Amino acid sequence: MRMRGRRLIPIVLSLVVIVILCISFITNQLRENVPQRDAYLLHLPPIKEAATAATTIADAAALILPSAATSPGALLNLTDFNYLLASDVCRRAERELLGVLIVTSYAGHDSLRAAHRQAIAQSKLAELGLQRVFLLAALPAHERFITQQQLVSEQQRFGDLLQGSFIEDYRNLSYKHVMGLRWAATECQQHAKFIIKLDDDIIYDVFHLRRYLETLEVSETALATSSALLAGFVLDAKPPIRLQANKWYVTRQEYPHALYPSYLSGWLYITNVPTAARLVAEAQRVPIFWIDDTWLTGIVRTRLGIPLKRHNNWFSANSQFLDCCVRDLKLHNYECEYFAGPNGGDAKLLIEFLHNVEKCYFDECLKRPPGKSLQQTCLATVKSPAPEHGIAHIQPLRLS
Repeated sequence: MRMRGRRLIPIVLSLVVIVILCISFITNQLRENVPQRDAYLLHLPPIKEAATAATTIADAAALILPSAATSPGALLNLTDFNYLLASDVCRRAERELLGVLIVTSYAGHDSLRAAHRQAIAQSKLAELGLQRVFLLAALPAHERFITQQQLVSEQQRFGDLLQGSFIEDYRNLSYKHVMGLRWAATECQQHAKFIIKLDDDIIYDVFHLRRYLETLEVSETALATSSALLAGFVLDAKPPIRLQANKWYVTRQEYPHALYPSYLSGWLYITNVPTAARLVAEAQRVPIFWIDDTWLTGIVRTRLGIPLKRHNNWFSANSQFLDCCVRDLKLHNYECEYFAGPNGGDAKLLIEFLHNVEKCYFDECLKRPPGKSLQQTCLATVKSPAPEHGIAHIQPLRLS
């Protein structure tokens, strides 16, 4: 009996080893097949690859700015958020700033950022008491027209990029928006009074904005320093778009209500450090919604009871009107009726616009005479700008 028991011991041990190996194999397979939660939600690369890439990028960023590789902690539901590229434009300011411009930009929009810098350089902004940063995210795997090293080089030259570690994606704009407000409210807390948020494809009159901020300081001190300053283009009670083919299609699961609360267009709006800090703090407690301006200045704002200050007359949705403004400034010194609007796909329009409206800041422009409004006089040609980053143009051809 003893001999038989001894013979069974190796067999039992072999079976135990086989069972352990099987369990280990099955567990590994399950782990590989279960999607990572953040990767699914944010289109992130696999965790191992992402960690390797982040280490490499962070090491490169650390050469530019020591704090670039320092994690600022969680951003909304991203527990491992970090800056891949960071900016210290507020801390480097030689005097107190009137405001800081945070410009939402896709990482591949280097030509648009170049147009902003050519339209008004950081040194010229500093003379106006302003500074500017561009808000970026990590390059997606399909990006073929710009590399992280190019962004590092851009940062080395200008120092005005703020790049978060989440992936560039249209549905990640809420993360980018909160990142910008949080950075401005913390990094610029002791250096700037106001925050101007805008998109990189927007034409804007920075000289008019400076005058407005000065007016807030002088005549509306309570509003300027309160935690309830949100001013810009107000959109009232807009219904969600339920047409699936539309770019702004929203499911009932994403937003079940019939109307959005009033909100500010993300094209351009003005706030201040206390208000931005409140929005960022409250956003931590609200489910994320991917339409960033609707979510932050509408849904989140409503929970805080912050009123909206309406400046809809500043804006034109028609880029041709801004083009005609440039024409009339050159020909007649007529001041422009609008201060902000889309560039219509023409990156150079911002350069022409700002270079010409500057004279109005020094009171060298004329009021438009009766009967000469843009609505009555603007005749614009249809532009066909060169496609950026390989967008295809399809046209029928006659075959012979």
